Amino acid sequence: MMVADPSLPEPIAADVATIDAFDVVPTLLDTVCRVTGMGFAAIARVTDDRWVACSVRDEINFGLRPGDALKLETTICHEIRQHRQSVVIPDVDADPVYATHPTPALYGLKSYISVPIVLPDGRFFGTLCAIDPKPHDLTRPEILPTFEMFARLIALQLEQAGQASARTLANEVTRESEARHRQILDSATDFAIIAMDCEGRVTRWNAGAENILGWREEDMLGSTIERFFTPEDCAIGRPAHEMARALEVGHGNDERWHLRADGSRFWAQGEMTPLRDADDKVIGFVKVLRDRTEERLREQRLDLLARASAGLLSSDDPDQVLQEILSSGAESLGYDRSYSYLLNGDCSRMRLLQSTGVDEETRAWLADICPVDVPLCGLVAEQRAPLILEHVQQSTDPRTEISRRNGTRAYAGFPVQSDTTLYGVISFVSRTRDRFENEAVSFFESFARFLSIGRERLDREAALSDLAMTLEHRIEERTRDLMASEEALRHSQRMDAVGQLTGGVAHDFNNLLTVIRGSVDLLRRPDLPPERRTRYIEAIGDTADRAAKLTGQLLAFARRQTLNPAAFEVGERLRTIADMLNSVTGKRVSIALDLPDTPCIVRADVSQFETALVNMAVNARDAMAGDGQLTIRLATSVPKPVIRSHAASDSRFAAISLIDTGAGIEAGILERVFEPFFTTKAVGKGTGLGLSQVFGFAKQSGGDVDVESVLGQGTTFTLYLPEAEPGAEPEAKLRTQEPGVRKAGLSVLIVEDNEEVGSFAREALDDLGYRTLLVCSAEDALHRLGQDGAGFDVVFSDVIMPGMGGLELGKRLRETHPKLPVILASGYSHILAEEGAHGFQLLQKPYSTQQLARAIDDRFANMSRSD
Repeated sequence: MMVADPSLPEPIAADVATIDAFDVVPTLLDTVCRVTGMGFAAIARVTDDRWVACSVRDEINFGLRPGDALKLETTICHEIRQHRQSVVIPDVDADPVYATHPTPALYGLKSYISVPIVLPDGRFFGTLCAIDPKPHDLTRPEILPTFEMFARLIALQLEQAGQASARTLANEVTRESEARHRQILDSATDFAIIAMDCEGRVTRWNAGAENILGWREEDMLGSTIERFFTPEDCAIGRPAHEMARALEVGHGNDERWHLRADGSRFWAQGEMTPLRDADDKVIGFVKVLRDRTEERLREQRLDLLARASAGLLSSDDPDQVLQEILSSGAESLGYDRSYSYLLNGDCSRMRLLQSTGVDEETRAWLADICPVDVPLCGLVAEQRAPLILEHVQQSTDPRTEISRRNGTRAYAGFPVQSDTTLYGVISFVSRTRDRFENEAVSFFESFARFLSIGRERLDREAALSDLAMTLEHRIEERTRDLMASEEALRHSQRMDAVGQLTGGVAHDFNNLLTVIRGSVDLLRRPDLPPERRTRYIEAIGDTADRAAKLTGQLLAFARRQTLNPAAFEVGERLRTIADMLNSVTGKRVSIALDLPDTPCIVRADVSQFETALVNMAVNARDAMAGDGQLTIRLATSVPKPVIRSHAASDSRFAAISLIDTGAGIEAGILERVFEPFFTTKAVGKGTGLGLSQVFGFAKQSGGDVDVESVLGQGTTFTLYLPEAEPGAEPEAKLRTQEPGVRKAGLSVLIVEDNEEVGSFAREALDDLGYRTLLVCSAEDALHRLGQDGAGFDVVFSDVIMPGMGGLELGKRLRETHPKLPVILASGYSHILAEEGAHGFQLLQKPYSTQQLARAIDDRFANMSRSD
């Protein structure tokens, strides 16, 4: 359909080149697109068989470039060429004539506008058109007149470009006979052809020169050509310069103002060439002039229109643009004065914004607020319609009285308005002519239209800005309300969670305290048999261990447990723990391993890792009622997906999945399985903390845990742990150490701020044969140790204390007493949970006497071996 035709006939190719060379054409096409909102505009040469693009603005990728051609029968321009009438289609689908026309469907058009370009001599040249794949409102009053005006301007430009050069005609003078010369010279009435001698005195003066310049030949023979040059050009030697230029390069061109016999000026395009005899000797010059005053005015008007369309339609200050245009347009448009008024909100008063040619006193009066009924601009504002008056001095209309007194002979006023708002009035006055040319009136109307569009655009932008600001304020208020509501909801949810957690802890600890309390009461009985006394003592110890396990699970869920991360190979650890899981799940649950051959190294706390596996395995066993299959699967170097709205990660993770064949978990329960103390098991069958430990361990280790379940088919828990850096090796297994040999008389410095705990540790160690000293702060410990350690063999310190903590004390002693062993004890420390024990031996509270003694003996033995 669309072809670039390299074989265009030469005249058509020349027309394309001519249009494409007009500097103003891009501005016209840009204005067309701005005014209509359409994405494609073009000037086309239309012949009897083809539509040829001359200049194009394409923002919809229609695909046409200058020189590309369409078959005429595939376009709507076929009808325009026949009838020479404009076609306006705002919406193809709603147009009764063109809804079924083949062209819109062929090119995907929904809106179309095209006006004919007809040359002044009546010849049809082509069209100015715009298209778009979406409907557009093309019925607005400013659109079609803008297109028609642009089409006339293009036609005038083409007429100017198509004028034949008179240079050939002048050369004929030197080649034909004298009679033929005179015939040729006098037949060219549109050109002033003047022959002169080498000194610039006139020797020939054709009828065209008499017609254009006003002098007869007998008046000019022997006179120099300076007679029709302006005084300013004569002062700078312009005539001599043109003759010298003609001798130098063969011709001297100019385009400037010249004088007529009556003293008036006209704009002429001139060319001077040497006149030679038969021997090729220069015997004079020939100057050809063509009156281009009208073309000059049209060019100036076209430039004004281009500046107006570019400035008034897009400028943030259209009044400034208007002032510049009006100041430079008086000569070409024929007005002496111009006025631009702005109306107030209720259109009852107005004030002068811009003016040209107006005296200071009048401008000062009009710059103040004046009534809107001031003729004649008030009449324009009242009627909201253009007012064009001719021969004002002969008018008897009382509304023109003020204008007549001011010498007005012609008046043109136009409202500046949108569909709903009257912004002001712009008017033009001539005191030297009785009427404005039709073309000038058309230009005035265009200025008013562009100014109206510009002001409407600024109003819309201001309204949009106000709307955006209002919406922004509303969004801010709504956001604050939502944030307050969300915070209230979160607070309520936190209180619910705290209540549930507190209730669960209270329930389990009250059960444990009941056992301890009951056992203590029974132990107080004096007649208690030894075997029962032993049983009650063991019950107290077992209950204390269960309480310690309970607090450990709570800390694990809260991600506050102290981890001891080490690099290990996951597959090897899974193989090792599988045998232990057999005893946990029972004989009727078969365990299958699905492990890759390649090693997978992670860095995590091995003990907590194994505990997490046991907790998930126990959960699977209970879900299968002790009968089914548990598959343990390892996938390596996988990304972590989005889990419970937590962000995904493209890093490498080890994914350890435990897949059971149990009853599955209901969707409403699935999202709560990791909550502490939440359980669906019967009373006494579980604490609801096992999966909480898995969750806390995974998150504290930099990973996560996910769960998927299908009712009646089973559940899959997947533990994601970040893999170690490439090249990492599993850390060597710690060798099994024999318990340290207890040395009687070891001196232990106990640092504990809790008096009861400190007294227990001191008495227990005293009973075991150690020498002890109890201080209540790290500062006291440093004072006691002094510079040489004061004879102490081991420092045993609590972690959380007022002032300096145990961890900071250990770090200080590592610097000042590097050979003095330090053991830390803690029930919970956020610093240890976040940073670890920094290489110090850590004894978890609650601890037994045996655990304390073994920790001291082992630590001392390790320090001795390192010596």
